[in-house]
Amino acid sequence: MGETTGRTIAVIGAGIVGTVCATYLQRDGHTVILFDHNGPGEMTSFGNTGGISPASVVPIAMPGMLKDAPKWLLDPSGPLYVKWSYLPRAMPWLAQFILAGSRKRIGAISAALASLNMPTFDAYAPLLKSAGLQHLFHQTGQLFVYRSEAAFEKDRLGIVLKQATGARIDVLGADDIRQMEPALDRGFVKAHYIESHGHCKNPGELVKGLAAQFAQDGGTIVKERVRSIEIANGEARAVIGDGGRHAVDGVVICAGIWSKPLVRQLGFDVPLETHRGYHVTLPEPGTMPNRMILSVDDKIALTPMEMGLRIAGTVEIAGLDAPPNYARAEKLLDLGRRIFPGLQTKGYTQWMGHRPCTPDSLPVLGPSPRHRNVVFAFGHGHQGLLGASKTGQVTAEILSGRRPSINLAPFSIERFA
Repeated sequence: MGETTGRTIAVIGAGIVGTVCATYLQRDGHTVILFDHNGPGEMTSFGNTGGISPASVVPIAMPGMLKDAPKWLLDPSGPLYVKWSYLPRAMPWLAQFILAGSRKRIGAISAALASLNMPTFDAYAPLLKSAGLQHLFHQTGQLFVYRSEAAFEKDRLGIVLKQATGARIDVLGADDIRQMEPALDRGFVKAHYIESHGHCKNPGELVKGLAAQFAQDGGTIVKERVRSIEIANGEARAVIGDGGRHAVDGVVICAGIWSKPLVRQLGFDVPLETHRGYHVTLPEPGTMPNRMILSVDDKIALTPMEMGLRIAGTVEIAGLDAPPNYARAEKLLDLGRRIFPGLQTKGYTQWMGHRPCTPDSLPVLGPSPRHRNVVFAFGHGHQGLLGASKTGQVTAEILSGRRPSINLAPFSIERFA
């Protein structure tokens, strides 16, 4: 722990990104107050799929997605669905999303993701050790499976982007798949395997454990919704929460999808949309994979966890206010049974959460160009757990006056101006 600097920093949002940012700032000697209207790890981070995949550098928008657009409206159980009534509000975001998937843009986006995601295990290591949470991380690889050679070839560009990181990728045939995961359906004929990947076996407990260590080390957790940030002479002077005014010397905004209204108050209009995601967790599945399995055809992941087998995925664009459509969770059960024949689903739980997504798959990360002591760290989309550790490091570097260890230009909030 560094020497106390006398600066008080407010971190808004106690999901995995905010909790890691708070912890890294505390390790630099700052006095840190972590704000959230819920407890640490109780929202989107609770339902995380758990993947820790350094070479996960493939943007969500990829070339050729435009031809799939009609399916997004016609199949409510499909992997990506836009609710009809929400379509007019979603159209500007979707237009930017399609443009971000052009061939001329995906290389730069992938490189930026690599700079943030590749250091993930190393950046987590000191935090896990300090909190005694090393047991939650399993670096046992990830297996990406396909039901046809055509599906594998369709995904080849994504594999090439992963290979560009330097990660070793093994291409497997049907026999190799059977040896690694005997319980998988025999319809899978091709796979790629990344040994350096892994998973967290309890994402919610990870956040709670890190937050508990943060509090034990002197950090303060305030259960309030932050309504606004008081600005004077180009600096944040206080955060205004449900409980009143809290004077601070700096602010980090990492409240996921709820960051949008806060940054709008500061004069920034960020195209941040919720990718509503669903999961089901099976307490006694009857079979358990040896590692995280990603069915590329189905766009879902199956992760062995402390509480059972979690099946998660799909994207629903329907806004913050629409009630959950748990028929999408039921669809995950159907897909799970296809992937693992004989899967037992008795006693399963279901969940829906809000992934905060920008059109170009990159978070907003870096200092505010208009406020000397405000840092943005939100919009990690489907990769909050993955990108949180390096984000925390970079946030501490900025507010402690050190040069950021990655190029922040691709993540600038001004790219949306």
